[in-house]
This record gives sequence, C-alpha cells and structure tokens, in this order.
Amino acid sequence: MRTVTSRAIRQAVLPAALLGLFAAGCARLGHHGVQAARPGGANAPQHIATRGTIPPEFLDLVTTKKAFGNLATVMPNGSPQVTPVWFDFDGRYLRVNSARGRVKDKNMRRDPRVALSILDPDNPYRYLEIRGRVIKITEDGAVEHTNLLAKKYLGAERNPSRRPDQVRVMYVIEPRRVAGQG
Repeated sequence: MRTVTSRAIRQAVLPAALLGLFAAGCARLGHHGVQAARPGGANAPQHIATRGTIPPEFLDLVTTKKAFGNLATVMPNGSPQVTPVWFDFDGRYLRVNSARGRVKDKNMRRDPRVALSILDPDNPYRYLEIRGRVIKITEDGAVEHTNLLAKKYLGAERNPSRRPDQVRVMYVIEPRRVAGQG
C-alpha cells in the first residue's frame, strides 16, 4: 500500500479550497445572485449585462465623469496584465492611448482581446465592465488624442507626461460584452 504524501494531499485539496474561497468572495462581493452588504442599508444594486451596448444609465461613466479605466490585456503566457488608463468614448467605440513599445501596446498588437473596468469615482458600488476587441491601432491622431484626454482628466491643453521621443498610439476598442452594477 502506498503512502499519500503531504504534497499529494496539497495538490488534491488546494484547488478545491481555492475554488471555495473564490466562490465565497464572489458571494460577498455580490456576484452570482448574492447581494453584498452596503453601508447605510442602500437598496440592492442594479445589475446589467448587454451585448456590446453601453446602457443609457451608465453612459456618464464613459462620457462626462473623470472615471479611470483599468485596462486588462493578455500577456504572451496567457496571464492578465492590468493598467489604469485614461479613455474616451465616441458613442460606439472606446479609445485608449499609450506609447509604442509599452507592455500594453505589445499585448494589444499580439492579442486584441481586452477588458476595461470602470469604477464610478462618486460611488464605489457602481461600475461598468466592458470586454471587447481592439479593432484599430493607429499613430494617426494619437498625439491629439492624448492631449484631448489630458484636457478631460487634468484640464490641461497637453499631456504633461508625454516625452518628445515617444510615439503615441491610439487603440480603438469595440465593446462585445458589457456588464455593470449600481
């Protein structure tokens, strides 16, 4: 009869334990039909899910509010890479901007699948999550675009962090799945 080592036990038990912790965390955060506790006993949050269309009640997060996006891209080994970004919305597509050669630039050129999480700066229980694809990568108009974003987020005419040697790149993202709460 073979003795089971502690390593074998860890390999058998750890995945199930992690899955249980993940499920408990999701329930605590209000996912999978279980509502999270909210300060002040506020009403249950509104959940939405659509195919690529941002619902009217969430348009302020992508148009008028200075909400930052957390852009998730896919690394070559398949792991996620997340970066806070400025963005704008033209009524159909989201646009983000970066410099050529950065990690997110390389990732989006290699794999166009992205996700953008946008938290309401005035209500941390309200957010929008957008999964989509980069459908266009261009340097044309990218400097003007980063300056437009600087105006939105900083009130500045130009992006003060832009270096003269940078080649700016604009990425146009087509939303495919939209989900939100709040």
